[in-house]
Amino acid sequence: MTLSILPTFTTVQRKASHKHWVEVAHKTAEKLRADVVERDSANLPPFAAKKILQDSGLLPLNIPRSLGGEGLNLHEAFELVQIIARADNSTGQLLGYHYLFQVFPYLDIEGERAQQLATDSITNRWLFSSTGTPQGSQVQAQRVEGGYIINGLKPFATGSRVADQIFARVFTAEGDRIALLVDTTVDGVVLHDDWDVLGSRGTATNSIEFRDVFVAQEAVIADVGPTDADREVYKTLSTLGFQLLFSTVYLAAAEGAFLEALGYTRDTSRPWFHADVQKATDDPYIVRTYGELASKLQALSALVQQATDSLDWLISQGKGITLEQRSAVAENIVAAKITAHEVSLEVTQRVFDVTGARATKTELGLDRHWRDVRTHTLHDPVAYKCKELGAYLLNGELPVPSAYQ
Repeated sequence: MTLSILPTFTTVQRKASHKHWVEVAHKTAEKLRADVVERDSANLPPFAAKKILQDSGLLPLNIPRSLGGEGLNLHEAFELVQIIARADNSTGQLLGYHYLFQVFPYLDIEGERAQQLATDSITNRWLFSSTGTPQGSQVQAQRVEGGYIINGLKPFATGSRVADQIFARVFTAEGDRIALLVDTTVDGVVLHDDWDVLGSRGTATNSIEFRDVFVAQEAVIADVGPTDADREVYKTLSTLGFQLLFSTVYLAAAEGAFLEALGYTRDTSRPWFHADVQKATDDPYIVRTYGELASKLQALSALVQQATDSLDWLISQGKGITLEQRSAVAENIVAAKITAHEVSLEVTQRVFDVTGARATKTELGLDRHWRDVRTHTLHDPVAYKCKELGAYLLNGELPVPSAYQ
């Protein structure tokens, strides 16, 4: 998952198949980079980006190998997300959310049902999304013959505008939560086109509405109880995956901004008239700033890698993991999240200090990296993560599994 800003040395060996998919991700990123500025400016639903992802073959890769997928672990899947997100952070987010929601059902279903879902996902090249934020009003489910009728409006749900399948957690009249899959093409699913914000414009984070949508029993995944705190510990790792995804795409945005700035400074920037040099690359303050930003990026990359490896380890322990083990890994991820928040905002903003005023031209789109990070970081306030980490270290408070922890 590292980026060669500085030379890297590792004993980790990729599987031959994964090397192939890394190459595919790089080629896909180049396609997306070609018109990312224009697509960002147009602020249209990312159907073109979705088609590129479908054609690349990247979508089904983390489906379990036993069911016909590649069975990528988080390290492998998020490496592909990071490559895409450096070029086009919005599309990287779409892919990351898809990977997580695509495998959630396999926590609760198995056998023929699991095989059928995997086969359908691969055959139809489905893109998965969800009902989005657990804040605010929740989707309600009414039991009827053969399944459920669901109703409700969610204010923003990443990927929903272009998704094929929606992973939804809905509430019954008794207060229980039911996890189910909703086909976005069925009657009553309304995908609003109302995502018009500062950044992350291509994430299709529109509101989604369900108007008397019938969901057949065979699309119901499980009764997941009133809260995640009531579930088996190994089934509560999804939130940790999301927190790790956030850090990954923040890191990728900062890397993307840094690499674009490097190229611009080398090819286009002029030294400040105060500097007694002929080239911007010899300006001592520009050189120093690049050194500062590179060191912070390398440190963040190592921290995100450590957090990713820790979550992969936790998942590998299977059903017997304890709340204490989960908490230790969760706080590893929280530390990465806090650092990613701070470093990504700094790097994506300070690249203008080393590129100059002309780098603010709209046609260059260098500002998109900061806009993407600034928009997404507001969805999960870092102050609460700092408090959580401090309480864990000082007082031994274990985070209660929830949609946020």
